[in-house]
Amino acid sequence: MSAARRALDAAKRRVPGAYWRVRTAASLVGWYAQRARHRLRGADESPFDEDFWRRNESGDWAGFARTILRHAPAGSALDVGCGDGKLLAAMAAASPGLRAMGVDSSPPALERARARGIEARALDLAGTRPAGVDAFARGLGTFDLAISLETAEHFPAWHSAKLLRLLTACAPAIVFSGAQPLQGGVLHVNERPVEHWIARFREMGYEPSPANDAFRQELRALDLPPWYAANANLFVRRG
Repeated sequence: MSAARRALDAAKRRVPGAYWRVRTAASLVGWYAQRARHRLRGADESPFDEDFWRRNESGDWAGFARTILRHAPAGSALDVGCGDGKLLAAMAAASPGLRAMGVDSSPPALERARARGIEARALDLAGTRPAGVDAFARGLGTFDLAISLETAEHFPAWHSAKLLRLLTACAPAIVFSGAQPLQGGVLHVNERPVEHWIARFREMGYEPSPANDAFRQELRALDLPPWYAANANLFVRRG
């Protein structure tokens, strides 16, 4: 381990709040730099490339799919930030006839999702105005269930309302997870406690589902990266 890495780890232990703020600021610089490269070169400069998706292929996605469908039965599902589509593909395998739609901004991710047989559409959420997001949602139509997993942390905080607008416009039930402070990851610029997102969804007219505790308990038993069980909640529209 390098001296710089040891120093960073020591700062994380001793002054976690300051470490998180500095790391977030550095990630914001990287986020804006990545978008500037994309505009200048006119090519996909996403860090979520083929190598990224190959590194994140493993996990019990079939079990994840069954757990979601057991607690939120659905004939149609929308995944915003679908990545390479492996969760939607697992849900379609678990529930033949499921209408599955993915949304993402990364061309390599969209290509991989489509190769799995998932209908997927491109949306640069951060680069789209709220009215454009609303129009995009109308074009998608309605679904029984909307999903967004570990996506909100990849947008600056001032863009997160657009993500929530899209999810709540499209479905009465939502499975959502976002990275918590100090979780760490690629270009994490908006890590928030779980309570933050619960409060935001309540403002949008959603509450944790009566099945949420059982849903989260089952996630803890699955062979998945630990942040899904730590961060995921199932929300339902009030009334």
